[in-house]
Amino acid sequence: MKMGKIDRYKGALLGVAVGDALGAPLEFLSASEIQRKYGTVREMIGGGWLCVEPGEVTDDTQMTLAVAEGIVESPDDPEQAVGRNFLRWFKTAPKDIGGTCRAVLTSMRYQMDADTAAWLRASERTDRETGGWTAGNGALMRTVYPALYYHRDKALKVAASVARLTHWHEASTKSVLWYTDAVNAIVNSDWPVGKAKDQAEAIMHDARTMLGKECPEPTGYSLDSLVCAMNAVRGTDSFEDALVYAVNLGGDADTIGAITGGLAGAVYGAEAIPPWWVEALDKQPNQEIVQMFYAGTGKDGGCLADRLMALAHIACAHQESM
Repeated sequence: MKMGKIDRYKGALLGVAVGDALGAPLEFLSASEIQRKYGTVREMIGGGWLCVEPGEVTDDTQMTLAVAEGIVESPDDPEQAVGRNFLRWFKTAPKDIGGTCRAVLTSMRYQMDADTAAWLRASERTDRETGGWTAGNGALMRTVYPALYYHRDKALKVAASVARLTHWHEASTKSVLWYTDAVNAIVNSDWPVGKAKDQAEAIMHDARTMLGKECPEPTGYSLDSLVCAMNAVRGTDSFEDALVYAVNLGGDADTIGAITGGLAGAVYGAEAIPPWWVEALDKQPNQEIVQMFYAGTGKDGGCLADRLMALAHIACAHQESM
């Protein structure tokens, strides 16, 4: 079965959000703890250490929105606009923020209009001060929109530069580039599902080689997270099953869910996402995040799913105009 192009664009963005929301209550639990407490989680249950509402998203989707809105605002050189969005979000005291992002954003908190060079200095300094501990998945989780908005070369360039605003480590950058390349190729193809999955595996083959293991633990390390997401998509036959597989691994469940959701959404398209998962995104906390990034337009950004679909249409139209 072949996917329509816009269906894959919408699937990739919606997939990030539903994967994040499905996995958020399971973060930091082991797979066995999830089984004992819930059985196999297939619904938006809410709760967890963040006390999220069923369907509430976390920093994975929030930072994805920050990137997307920054690109739409300043498509030629989006890094400064993206950085400004990161800081606007950071100043709302979000429920969850990764350690690397927190360190860089704290150092940049008084520099709302900082240029890219200032961000890169802060990112490199954080990497140096932490002894190279900026290889986490906090850049990978938010990287889907450059893959949608730009043609391949520009997508890779922007994805890498936006990643390095906070995550300096080479492993993070490589993970972002492999993921971006795979999503960009799939959404701009007419490949049926099977070929899309095969092509994703081929593009990201070096991630498995670099990691050196087929079934990593679901940690916050960027390569672990990427390969877990690859396994979830490769080892299942539907969007729903891929997400269920991913989040029930536990560990960094929201982020691995978001990464899996973006890739599986590109493979299967938005029509394959269970509508009750999408409907669950219609929560007040999610609407507040949308409106924060939409402020100043004089319009209502609407609910999260609507804004993500609008951003998908913007990206698809931009691709087709080039």
